[in-house]
Amino acid sequence: MTAGPLSGTRVVVFGVGAMGKIVTRLLVDKGARIVGAIGRSPSKVGRDLGDVAGLGKELGVIVEDDAGRVLARGADIAVVCVSSYLATMHRHFATCLEAGVNVVTIEEETVFPWTTAPEEAKSLDRLARENHVNLAASGAQDVFWLNLVATLLGASHRIDKVIGHCRWNVDDYGPEVAEHLFVGHSKEAFDGSVAASGWPEFVARQTLEALVARLGLSVKSISSDVAAVTLGEPIRCRSLKLDIPPGDMVGTVDRTFVSTQEGPEFAFTMEGRVYRDGETDSNHWQIKGEPDLELTCDMANYRFTTCSTLVNRIPDVVAAAPGLRSLDMLKPPSYRHH
Repeated sequence: MTAGPLSGTRVVVFGVGAMGKIVTRLLVDKGARIVGAIGRSPSKVGRDLGDVAGLGKELGVIVEDDAGRVLARGADIAVVCVSSYLATMHRHFATCLEAGVNVVTIEEETVFPWTTAPEEAKSLDRLARENHVNLAASGAQDVFWLNLVATLLGASHRIDKVIGHCRWNVDDYGPEVAEHLFVGHSKEAFDGSVAASGWPEFVARQTLEALVARLGLSVKSISSDVAAVTLGEPIRCRSLKLDIPPGDMVGTVDRTFVSTQEGPEFAFTMEGRVYRDGETDSNHWQIKGEPDLELTCDMANYRFTTCSTLVNRIPDVVAAAPGLRSLDMLKPPSYRHH
């Protein structure tokens, strides 16, 4: 493997789906020593990770479905790309931490889990400390929705309101994400499900809470809502291999509003939907205050930058003090040259 900033770092790839495949290639490029791979799909278990990731070469690492056995062989860190909520990921993280393996993950709730999943967060923090390892989440939000915004706010004399909006492509993240967002279902079915069972607060809330904590402010109130996104024309959902007729759902819009004890207010809208041809991932922030400021990026490429930021975060996570490290606790991510 190529020498690089991760040379000598022993890594387990935990999850070999759409994101895990990208992560594998980036780890190889950065010189990491991949010592294990964990997956669950019968079509991938038993195959070489290089083959599964489409690298055109074998890595000598076989994808296995027994996480405990893989982690027991020893590693510096597990890069975990499985699902989006701490309740479903708790057992996977616990398996890594109990084995004395650090964790960096794209699971979004761990960005700032202290209020939406407090019991899971406390137990994992305790488990990490007991085993002298760390757990942290990263991804595109680390750069685009937290650290870029926090840096821009460093130019403010007074902040009255911070307003963010991002757009991301559901098709970039596989069928599980599309199904979670009710893609292909009717708006009526979605509204009925939300009314009956609620809607788990997605990435917008965790990102805003991490930003408020980074700024040293105190939350006064938080509210969230969600709405269905539909189109007036048919569209193809590649991840579901489904043609969606006009009026059926192509995604959702999640919004979070935070007021602070000190006065500044924050609002973040996250629009995840199936894209029309030519649309790109976008990131836009407005700061109202003295002075008014704006930040825009229309080529955020969230699928890739989630993976590249995750890999760049590995040295930070390995070096951090033991425990669960929400993103407000870590310094801004840095580029790691090959």
